Amino acid sequence: MEWLEFSRWSPEVERQLAQQAARLGAAAARGASLTRRVRVSATVAAAYRLSAMLREYPRTNPWGHPVSES
Repeated sequence: MEWLEFSRWSPEVERQLAQQAARLGAAAARGASLTRRVRVSATVAAAYRLSAMLREYPRTNPWGHPVSES
């Protein structure tokens, strides 16, 4: 994953990463009500954890911070 070492990404890469973060955030939001159930899918749980991790970093991170998309 050497491409992660670049200090600057193209606008297309940044757009795709922002869309992925938005999709993960949407999956986590849908899964929030599911977490009360006993059988939560691993995918929803992983999306929730990843979305929470993205929110811990500053808005300037290249992953398309969920807060800066709203």
